[in-house]
Amino acid sequence: MLKTLRSRLLVSYVVVIAIALMVVGAAMLAFVARPNVRYFFTLQRLDDLSRVSRNELVRLLQTGANNETIIQVLDETAVQNNVRILVLDARSLTVIYDSDANDAWLGDVIRAEDIDRRFLPSTDANTIAARFQHDNGSTWVLYSRALLASAGVDRQMVVYAVPEPTIRAFFEELGFGRALAWAGLLAMVVAALLGVWITRSVVRPLQKLAGAAEAIAAGDYEQQLPLQGPEEVQRVAASFNTMSTEVTKTRNAQRDFVANVSHDLKTPITSIRGWSQALLDGTAVTTTDQQQAAGVIYTESERMERMVNGLLDLARIESGQLILKQEPVNLQALLQHLYQSFLPRAQEHQVTLTLAVPMPLTVSGDHDRLVQVMSNLLDNALAHTPPGGQVQLGLARFGENEVDMWVQDTGQGIPPEELNRIFERFYQVEKSRMRGDGRDGSGLGLAIVQELVQLHHGRVLARSEVGKGSQFIVRLPLQGEP
Repeated sequence: MLKTLRSRLLVSYVVVIAIALMVVGAAMLAFVARPNVRYFFTLQRLDDLSRVSRNELVRLLQTGANNETIIQVLDETAVQNNVRILVLDARSLTVIYDSDANDAWLGDVIRAEDIDRRFLPSTDANTIAARFQHDNGSTWVLYSRALLASAGVDRQMVVYAVPEPTIRAFFEELGFGRALAWAGLLAMVVAALLGVWITRSVVRPLQKLAGAAEAIAAGDYEQQLPLQGPEEVQRVAASFNTMSTEVTKTRNAQRDFVANVSHDLKTPITSIRGWSQALLDGTAVTTTDQQQAAGVIYTESERMERMVNGLLDLARIESGQLILKQEPVNLQALLQHLYQSFLPRAQEHQVTLTLAVPMPLTVSGDHDRLVQVMSNLLDNALAHTPPGGQVQLGLARFGENEVDMWVQDTGQGIPPEELNRIFERFYQVEKSRMRGDGRDGSGLGLAIVQELVQLHHGRVLARSEVGKGSQFIVRLPLQGEP
């Protein structure tokens, strides 16, 4: 029964309201259990009765009424107001008159416990209120308002008595029990309506979420949920949409990855198989043919090695297995070393290679991986710059906390519509697919560059203009800076 969210919410609302009503009821019971509080309405009624009755008795006494008339008035007052009236001797507190003839207390001495005057409804100092327990076990509330001495009855006192009010009687007098019952019923109805509304706004989006998740599990990855319901549910839906988008991108990237790897490995494997077959079946018999076959096999195997190493690097980065060293790296010395290493190749391709490192700047990172980053960028720049062009390797401070290393060339440039895709794996600009050094690129170099730079808490920026060249900037935080 309570397996669904809707039923659990409804039951929880009902339970909370029931507990709240129980707490309120318990608090009221604890409050009313105090006698002085429970006597409030009784004392108020007796005070009103005693005031009217005293005035009537004083009038009768002043007009010379006899005892029978006075007793008759007291009896009628007792019956009409459902109260017991006693007349006591003021000195001995002995009962000399009792309106209840069936259980008369005539001759009994009234020894009662006074009620705190703070709770009396009258400010008259001669007013008396007390709690009396009779020998028969009954408990009564007594109330008396003194008669005027001028009336000639200063040696007698009239007492009005009613049974001690119970907690139930107090609630009935107040009407609290009925009000609590109606309030509870109304709260239950409101809770049910509120529960239905909340469950509808919460459960429906969750049901859609469950359906979309099942669709993804079945292979339909392009699932998007409407942002409806409470803020928390909308956040879940937004996170699900982001997840679905990322899963779709990952699936597409995986499909493209398999297709690209298959394509890029097929070409060298075909070449290696063909030339090795030529060596095996004796087709390549001359020394020149054999050297050509060996050269092609070596070149293609080297190309496959570069691709495999790149894939391994990316795999290690994504799995977190690539651990970078954290040591001070002098970028000026690093770029000077790269300049000396690539200068012969630049001269071989008739490209002017220049170096602009005016100041020593230090970052915290892995020296070898930073060399790999800049080597990839410098290798691409030299490969795509025609003879007579220029490539510049530079270093400069950027702002207060960062440093820029850049490689700028005067090659053919990259079209704007393709510039934001050059860091994707296996993506190659078609016009630049064939490198100037005669080697085909794998399309992994810039992806590896971006991953390594991000591991150093930096970023890679690319700027290019078709026909004028490209610039790649590696921006890193200075040592000691976040």
